[in-house]
Amino acid sequence: MFCYGFLSKGGTGVSYFLLLVTCLLPLDLAAKGTLTTRQQLEAELHKVLSNDVTQWQKQVGIKSLQQKIKIQVPSGADNLEPCDKPLQIDTGSKRVFGNLQRKVSCDTQGWSMFVRAKVKVTARLPVMNRALKRGEFVAAQDIEWKALKLGASDRDLMTRIEDIVGRQVTRKIRRHRAIELNHLSLPLWVNLGDKVIIEARSQGFYANMTGEALDSGGEGQAIRVKNLSSGKIITAYPTGKGRVATRF
Repeated sequence: MFCYGFLSKGGTGVSYFLLLVTCLLPLDLAAKGTLTTRQQLEAELHKVLSNDVTQWQKQVGIKSLQQKIKIQVPSGADNLEPCDKPLQIDTGSKRVFGNLQRKVSCDTQGWSMFVRAKVKVTARLPVMNRALKRGEFVAAQDIEWKALKLGASDRDLMTRIEDIVGRQVTRKIRRHRAIELNHLSLPLWVNLGDKVIIEARSQGFYANMTGEALDSGGEGQAIRVKNLSSGKIITAYPTGKGRVATRF
């Protein structure tokens, strides 16, 4: 069974077909005993997988996305009694598109089975309008928007232009391909020689002082900082532009 949906700005727009077939009718019809086990499996699993895509879309910040879901119910389902309660569907892996498999169970009828599905996703994402080599810095004019069909290997996607511009390329980025986090270096919040604010916190205690960065670094990277009051060199971690924190 093929079903289609269009999601935008958090996945609020859904096709009439999806609303009528997978959102409103399945459980009501199942309660009345008018759905076959196969139809019940298709409808309820489709709803779960569609919701997984919607949640992932919100999490990664994609504004426009299309999905296509095909459920592959085993032939053995035709010999099973429909479930009189909502089916139990395991969460499975963290992947929400590609070739998926979910364990579906009905405790009241005493059956369970693995059901496969193909989830295809097309998302509008920022891409490079030219190939960029390692060491180059990304400029705003290097980026355009394009609808991309995503595969199982597309992970840690960069979805906001402001998170891409200004970063240095660490792995070659192809033209019109999805940009992943590992393609780019972390933004430098502190540069060598910068004057920085050193923050220290411990069990309700807080203090800040002025320091000088002896290394460059981004979020989570340990750098050396000289305390300008005491002259002591400490290890600190950038927390924002021109700010670092100590860890106890």
